[in-house]
Amino acid sequence: MNESAIILNFHGIGTPHEGVDPTERPYWISPEFFRRILDHAAKWPQVGFTFDDGNSSDVPAAAMLEERGLRGAFFVLAGRFGLAHYLTREDCRALREAGHEVGLHGRHHVDWRQLDDTALADETERARTEVETAAGGPVESVGIPFGAYNRRVIAHLRRTGFHRIYTSDGGLAGRGDIRNRTSIRADMTLDQVAAILAGREPASARLRRLASTFVRRHLK
Repeated sequence: MNESAIILNFHGIGTPHEGVDPTERPYWISPEFFRRILDHAAKWPQVGFTFDDGNSSDVPAAAMLEERGLRGAFFVLAGRFGLAHYLTREDCRALREAGHEVGLHGRHHVDWRQLDDTALADETERARTEVETAAGGPVESVGIPFGAYNRRVIAHLRRTGFHRIYTSDGGLAGRGDIRNRTSIRADMTLDQVAAILAGREPASARLRRLASTFVRRHLK
């Protein structure tokens, strides 16, 4: 995915299936709202689109992007291949062949901060190998589950060769290897999304966000 000033992150399009945790259901949006967002986002330069969790709704979402000449980055979970309602290995290859990016979201959708070194390696290094095999190409980007990270997680991802590390911190994406994203929720309005695209963020909120990210990336 090209350099983007603002990155909008999505989790599911349509009605959440029974496997979706209650805490994640608010992040599923209707196809109509998704279309309206895409049509509005087309007015803004340098907007990126990412998708977490590897839900099968990523396939029609990709088609809607393609209809508008857009491409996205899809972060998938290796442990969900073969499960109902989730992307298949063939889906991953098709997404990549259509010009989308396929990245890693882990294996089992867990908080990486809580894992020992062996489990963290399985969630990142070994899971990445499985996604690469499925997609038919290298996986160089990672979307951190829950946006939950600390200095140890970031250091591990850098050490193991991920060139783009996507958070859920909001605000401008940034130009380094750590890329901020804003997750879209069902309770948002198009005006709120437009404000995100325009970079309109209250100064107090921006300062709180910068302080929080500094602590997690450099101190914890």
